[in-house]
Amino acid sequence: MTEMRFGWALGIGAAILTALPPSLAAAQDVAQATQMLASAKRDEVEAGIQSLGLVGTAAAVDPLVARIRKGLPPDLLETALFTLMALGQPSAGPLLFELSTHRRPEVRLRAVEAIAAIKPPGAEGALLNALSDSHPKVRSAAASALGEIGAYDAIETLFHALDRGNLEASPAIGKVVKSDQAPRLLDYVGKVPFRSLGPALAEVMKRKDITDDTKLSVVGRLQEVATPEVKAFLGELLATAADAGMSPRLVKAMLGAMQQIAD
Repeated sequence: MTEMRFGWALGIGAAILTALPPSLAAAQDVAQATQMLASAKRDEVEAGIQSLGLVGTAAAVDPLVARIRKGLPPDLLETALFTLMALGQPSAGPLLFELSTHRRPEVRLRAVEAIAAIKPPGAEGALLNALSDSHPKVRSAAASALGEIGAYDAIETLFHALDRGNLEASPAIGKVVKSDQAPRLLDYVGKVPFRSLGPALAEVMKRKDITDDTKLSVVGRLQEVATPEVKAFLGELLATAADAGMSPRLVKAMLGAMQQIAD
């Protein structure tokens, strides 16, 4: 009976809200969802989290953050983190930074993913700390996230992460390395498995802010390696050359390198 009354109340409330101005309706939605978050019933708390996600504005962040800090069971905490990610509000940053050091690795992982999606101020520092996490999935997510947010100042730390076997650092390096730092990246060719280095080189070759001369030096170094794996890699790059806006000179160099590499 209580659940029926609760559902009836929600239905009446929705009908009333349709007659309100959008800003007032959103405020009513937040207030109603906040009440649900305070419930002792799991289903009502979950409904409150989902309702805040539907609000889709910064006003939904504070009540959700407060409920997370109060404590949630693991499954609802994950739902709440996904909701914060969907809201995309930088004001969630401080909470996410806290959760990136949570005792449970699953929570730390979700927090790092949310930081990458939202890109709040201070994200780079939190992600650099997560690179030293005890759990490999969190370390990998942090490395990838540093590339996603364009953390150019993190390049040295990312190189060290690659040295320690964090393979997710490879594409991240490719996203933030600068043209004058490319020789250092090329020094890894032949020293680490190509499957680990390939993602970094692919990112470099597709970036429009990397000079053609730098990209030609990558092709030249790969031609020196001359393995079937490298030839396949160059073929995959050529398939994306038009979409990536690669110059005719670069395309010609890649074709020439492939012709010089035996199958």
